[in-house]
Amino acid sequence: MPVVTPFAELRSRGGTATLIGSSFNERFQDLARASQADAAIVSTENGFSPLGQSREFFVSDLGVSEDLILKAAHWNRFENPRVTLVGLPSVRAGSLLRGAILAPGSNCLSYRPYFAKRPNRDYYYNVAYEAIYLACVEWGARKLAITHLSGCGYHEDMATCTGEALAHFCDAHPADAPESLVFCGCCIESRHLLGIERLNDERHYTCHRRIRVEREVRRGLINLHLDWSNKDSVAA
Repeated sequence: MPVVTPFAELRSRGGTATLIGSSFNERFQDLARASQADAAIVSTENGFSPLGQSREFFVSDLGVSEDLILKAAHWNRFENPRVTLVGLPSVRAGSLLRGAILAPGSNCLSYRPYFAKRPNRDYYYNVAYEAIYLACVEWGARKLAITHLSGCGYHEDMATCTGEALAHFCDAHPADAPESLVFCGCCIESRHLLGIERLNDERHYTCHRRIRVEREVRRGLINLHLDWSNKDSVAA
C-alpha cells in the first residue's frame, strides 16, 4: 500500500476540505491501484520522467495508444508555442483513472517567453487551475495526483501555485471539490510544499480570475489552449 503523508488541509468558503498529501516514492499506477488517485496530472516530458515511468500504465488503463501519448507529449513540449493542456480521457470501461493530463512546464517551448529566475506564477497557477477543472468538473475525479511540472530544479512557488489554484477552484466549485491532491514522484521534497500552509489564511483576500481557454478536440484528445489576453477581466 502506497504511503501518502498528509501535509495540509485546504478549507473552502463553501465548507469543503481537501487533503494535500505527498507520496514522493510512488508512481501514478501505485496510487491508482490503491484507490488513492483517479486522475493524473503529469509533466509533458517523456523519457526518464514520471510520464516515462507511467506511460505503459496509461496505455493499458485508459485504453489509449502509446503512439498517441508519445506524439502528444513531444508536440506539447518541443513544437507547440502555446500554453496547452492535453487531456487523455479514459475510453476503457472499468479504468482506475478517469483520465490523465499532460501539463506544460518550465521545460517546454511555451514557457520560454515566461522564463525568469523564479517560476512564472500566472503560468503555473492557470495550468494547475485548468487541469483541476478538467479532471474534477468534466471527468468527475475526486482524488488527484500531480508530479513536478518542470525539468530539474523544482521550486516551492510551483507547488504554492498549485495549492492556490486548488483553493480557488474549491471556492468557486464546492460541489466538484476533490477529496485529495497528492504530490508524487521524483524531484519534489517536503520543503517545496511549505508555502501551501499559508493559503487558508491568505486566500480569503483573493479569488480566481478567468482567462480565455480555447478548447480543441483532436483524435480523442482534449487540447486546452490558455490565453492571458483578457486576464483579470472576470472574477470566477
